[in-house]
Amino acid sequence: MRTAQDPTTIHSSVFSRATLIAEGWTDDGIRAAVRDKVVRRLHHGWYMAFELWESLFWEQQHLAHVAAVVADAGDPGPIIANESAAVAHGLPLFHYLPDRVHVICEKGVRVSSTRDVVRHFGPLDSSEIVEVDGVRCTSLARTVVDVARTCSTEVAVAAADAALRSVAAGEGPWDYEEDAAEELRLAMHGILDRMPRARGARRARWVIAFADGRAQLPGESVTRLRMSQLGFVITGLQVAVAGPNGTMLYIDLATDEWWLEFDGKTKYLDEAMRDGAPLEEVLLDEKKREDWIRAQTDRRVVRVGDEHIVTTGEFRRRLAVYGIQPPQRRPSPDPGPIFR
Repeated sequence: MRTAQDPTTIHSSVFSRATLIAEGWTDDGIRAAVRDKVVRRLHHGWYMAFELWESLFWEQQHLAHVAAVVADAGDPGPIIANESAAVAHGLPLFHYLPDRVHVICEKGVRVSSTRDVVRHFGPLDSSEIVEVDGVRCTSLARTVVDVARTCSTEVAVAAADAALRSVAAGEGPWDYEEDAAEELRLAMHGILDRMPRARGARRARWVIAFADGRAQLPGESVTRLRMSQLGFVITGLQVAVAGPNGTMLYIDLATDEWWLEFDGKTKYLDEAMRDGAPLEEVLLDEKKREDWIRAQTDRRVVRVGDEHIVTTGEFRRRLAVYGIQPPQRRPSPDPGPIFR
């Protein structure tokens, strides 16, 4: 079972060849440890214990790669950018593990492109540079803009949703500060206004307009994208339904005729997310919740999982199980080609 680690744990768990040599290792011993999956080579001369690396979600696996590149570069080092900056900000990369770290070089800082480092050039305003857990990277707004320009629509939408949620989530689990979300959205559009001829700008504007921080999980973000791609009109996210004994129940997505719930496996398999409750109890509670919602609203509840949103075709087939066909209307417009 993959687990999330504190970013400081990731950074402190990256070690250099020099450290290993000082502890009595030899180069032959290091090569053998890599071959035997005792250590994982992250970057030339930089490593992590293989068992720890294997236990991480792919976003934090890439963060470890980023940490190695940053440590190797020394001060002041490059500015981490694109999807590499996304993981520094704690944004998700939906089913995507980058094989290269993306950097932007300031004047006077020299970093060469290598097999695992991509060097970018271009204007970067001082307001677009921040430090996160000791890593200099592009700001949250600039990072989302770049990811929206260069990554798949699925990755871009999930990251943009998470960015809005990171600034708009309130104290309660369902609180959402619209003003804070719109402030970040305007900042992202402002960045695009300063780079009107940038490749992928049309795609980025589409993603930013579509983004909604009320999505709780990357899978919910991609489910909403799939619904839009098939032409469904989404009438609400995290819709409240009065529950038993004065409680409130929340539905992930709504149309005029049915509800949709995204069932991520982690919700059931991760004991921490179950608060220690047995799996059987969680499943029974979820069934009771769905029965109540159907009885109170007279609408069916459609459930989808990760395996149903991999492609629009898989999503269409899942809806067909419930007797639902895409509407006869123009689907969401193509957000434009990916710029790489």
